[in-house]
Amino acid sequence: MKKINIDTWYRKEHFNFYTTFEQPFFNVCATIDVTKTLNFCKENQRSFFICSLFLLGYTANQIEAFRFRINNNEIDVHDELEVSCTVLNNDESFSFGEFGCCSNFDLFYQYAEQQLTKIKKGYKTLKPTNSQGNKIFCSVLPWLHFTSFSHAQKQRQHDSIPRIVIGKYKAIHNEMVMPVSVEVHHALVDGLQVGQYFEKLQDNFNHFFEPNN
Repeated sequence: MKKINIDTWYRKEHFNFYTTFEQPFFNVCATIDVTKTLNFCKENQRSFFICSLFLLGYTANQIEAFRFRINNNEIDVHDELEVSCTVLNNDESFSFGEFGCCSNFDLFYQYAEQQLTKIKKGYKTLKPTNSQGNKIFCSVLPWLHFTSFSHAQKQRQHDSIPRIVIGKYKAIHNEMVMPVSVEVHHALVDGLQVGQYFEKLQDNFNHFFEPNN
């Protein structure tokens, strides 16, 4: 982890401006073509949920601004992000599942299976296993092909963790498309970086699971 010198940062004015907002997050929803990843999962008997979750975190690591966190009026830049995601409990409530780092797919998949098995056996919690800032918060609405999304938030001064949500995929013009909601803190991230995230996310859904990758 390193720190940004805000005094010399090109976004100093934007940072000082948006950190005064009561609600400094903004949200963008778009669709991603998931056809190739879905075919990979079907052919290899893999969980589409786990594969998608991995790609959400893997892509976030590729965008430096998504690794920025506000920490006591300073900006930390984390080396690697970890994924936390909601998981449906047996009683139709949900728990927060901690899925760890997303640089190595095989390790991520193995650990994710362990976490899901533990929750299916009755483990329930809304408490994180650690309080580190190097996270992205994810959620899944597999029942809805949504076109907009907003999050419940505590109005905490230094909360700057991105929130990413995926919804139900469906066939449109011979493609399987899935809605993705990305919510980020405007003091750290602009629309340009969100656009870059969606561009890389689409590329990863298209190519990450290709045999030569």
